[in-house]
Amino acid sequence: MRDVTSAQSSTHSGTIELRLTTAARSALAQRETPLLVHLELLFSCMIRKQVLFLESEHPDALLLDGGEQQVRIGFRAVGTKTCLISDQPVPDLQTFPIKRVEPFLPRWLSLDIKHGQWRGEFGYVGN
Repeated sequence: MRDVTSAQSSTHSGTIELRLTTAARSALAQRETPLLVHLELLFSCMIRKQVLFLESEHPDALLLDGGEQQVRIGFRAVGTKTCLISDQPVPDLQTFPIKRVEPFLPRWLSLDIKHGQWRGEFGYVGN
């Protein structure tokens, strides 16, 4: 992603840096409601990170402050009962019980929009 601006805010669990491309910042300015971004960390036989753009917030999601009022960020660690390796939606997701959530919280989130479709990725170290 290029033309990225970023904001950093602290949450009760740590800090997340929100990186927005110029296109994303422009699209957010035109929205009447905040963009709901759901960061999902799936524990199965492998670990998968996924950014979802939802219509409503998940009740188990931990809200993170990215310093941008037009973006509401939720984080949820989930698990499955069986081993599934797929990019498709996973049935029967359950909130994964984490006692110390801080080490699992993403450090940054990058958002972009292309052809009317939001795209995002999150990570834990560096750029």
